[in-house]
Amino acid sequence: MNMLKSLLAFGCIALIPTLSSAQEIRLYGGYNGSNVSKAGTEQWVGRAGYQFGADLTIGSQWFLKPGIEFMVRNLNYTVTGTAPDGSTTIPNTEFEYTSRSLRIPVMLGVHLMDPDNDPAVNFYVMGGPSALMNLNADLNNDALTAETNSTQWYVGFGGGLELSFLFAEVGYDVAMSNVFKGDDFQTNPKVNFIHANAGVRLKLAR
Repeated sequence: MNMLKSLLAFGCIALIPTLSSAQEIRLYGGYNGSNVSKAGTEQWVGRAGYQFGADLTIGSQWFLKPGIEFMVRNLNYTVTGTAPDGSTTIPNTEFEYTSRSLRIPVMLGVHLMDPDNDPAVNFYVMGGPSALMNLNADLNNDALTAETNSTQWYVGFGGGLELSFLFAEVGYDVAMSNVFKGDDFQTNPKVNFIHANAGVRLKLAR
């Protein structure tokens, strides 16, 4: 996790002298879905969420792509009370957990074709660390206290398609840290997530 923090910090510092070489700004929005582990009598299931944000693309065929986005993720939490003999003492009870966060990704990527040749369609792959900084979260159950970690760390990878001034991309982020702070739940999940975005590319003057 310390290496993730170092990589993210290095990426942010490296941006300062290279902002003048940024190729474009990307504005986008899209969908996210959570892939959650479950154990014991507690179950966490991902539900659809959304995000919107902006990226800078710095470089050409090889590029650095830092960004910032507002992300809403949704989970369902189900708990069942059981006695030692296995009989059910409390029926399945389901609650909804929603978190709102700022996500800061720093992706390193490569285009399959050189953008300087102005191809009609281009593809790219990318990967790198990101930080998910909690803004607020709520669980619709007053009997439980859900204290979300202030920062969750991820390593992600993905790819995209560029067509004229439009683009679309998909990615998958693997969680390096747990969601909750404290031990209010028997299961403190790590939440991997898939995200799909589409948006516009605004080229910058050089």
